[in-house]
Amino acid sequence: HVADETRRMFLLPLWNVYSFFVTYANLDKWSPSVEAHGHAPLQSLDKWILARLQSLIAEMTPLLDGYDSPSAARAVEPFIDDLSNWYLRRARRRFWKSEDDGDKQAAYSTLYEVLVTLTKLLAPFIPFVAEAMYQNLVRSVDANAPESVHHCEWPSVDEAKFDKQLLADMAVARSVVNLGHSIRAAKAIKVRQPLGRAIVVADASQRESLTHLRDLAADELNVHAVEYAAREEELVSYQLRPNFATLNEKVKVLVPEPETDDKQIKKDAREKRKAVMGGLTTALNAADASQVAATVRAGSSFTLDVNGLAIEIAPADVLVTPQPKPGFAVASEGTLVVALDTNLTAELVAEGLAREFVRRVQDLRKSANYDIADHIRVFYTATPKLASAIETWREYISGETLADEMQASAAPAGAASVEDGFDGEKLTVALVKK
Repeated sequence: HVADETRRMFLLPLWNVYSFFVTYANLDKWSPSVEAHGHAPLQSLDKWILARLQSLIAEMTPLLDGYDSPSAARAVEPFIDDLSNWYLRRARRRFWKSEDDGDKQAAYSTLYEVLVTLTKLLAPFIPFVAEAMYQNLVRSVDANAPESVHHCEWPSVDEAKFDKQLLADMAVARSVVNLGHSIRAAKAIKVRQPLGRAIVVADASQRESLTHLRDLAADELNVHAVEYAAREEELVSYQLRPNFATLNEKVKVLVPEPETDDKQIKKDAREKRKAVMGGLTTALNAADASQVAATVRAGSSFTLDVNGLAIEIAPADVLVTPQPKPGFAVASEGTLVVALDTNLTAELVAEGLAREFVRRVQDLRKSANYDIADHIRVFYTATPKLASAIETWREYISGETLADEMQASAAPAGAASVEDGFDGEKLTVALVKK
């Protein structure tokens, strides 16, 4: 079971990233010697994964120095996840771009550096896999390199690349993205359906972190813009309710059970406790809901005056339910609040249909065993709304699928084809290799 989990969570994602790199590098005839010609400045995403690599080296080195190999090995897993599910997923398009530009070179250079360094970090744990990767990545292009990965020096931290601020900034951007994705999941809005905007409420440092990563967050959330709201109240109102499970105990301490057999005194104490509990609900209803929500989220307590009793209310004592304003869906975590504008215009719906069409073409390319570099001709018949969306987004679809020609007509004999339906639309699509 543990071995299978290691294969799924660690070895397969690592090998997938490696094989992606090798496939595209061979396709573009890229090699480290191309580096000599220089490349465009690194994107924030490139600098981030290199900073993340430095943090991994900094974490693993003292653990291995102390012979704690299990902890060192465990440190690699989240890095592989970051490399595969964040860096490569976000950078993938840069590798497929047909034009051989400097930005593509920057992406190759970054991923190459990460993979070569990883072979050295992983050599003590998966010696044969690391060796196979090293021989192909390094020895095949540099005959003067050490003969084996096991002859290489252990990597040391490059402080110039260890950008801790960028690591913190990206963590904020990813929190915004995770909240946005959780909203889509809760509201059953498909990730491929573009939305007009995401609105973020954040404290000053979070806002500063997000500023230079806004485009990345917008692209990942599939929204046309990421905007800021000064105050949460612009997006939501709050409903406050007392958490009787915890407050009952507090009120019992404030109005203790009298040590007497007198039933009337006991009854009076019970009535007083009941009145305090009722007063708590009233006092919470009268409180500034936004202020209480902010206090509770910051993990702070506050005091309520109830029937002359000063009761300290801890975060656990209040149940805060955000009520989104109409047209918005909201999620929050700590001081960060994200709202998605769920209003779907006809233009956004058409764009969503075009993206669904692209996915069908890509799936068909894969099932027909086309090479990733193969250019194609596309033939399709579709219901009117979908056909109109395909026409509007023709250029985008062509660029995504390497379609040199798109015809709204039946396919020639022998073409790879599929019938499908989605979002109330029907489609038949067929491909012919150029």
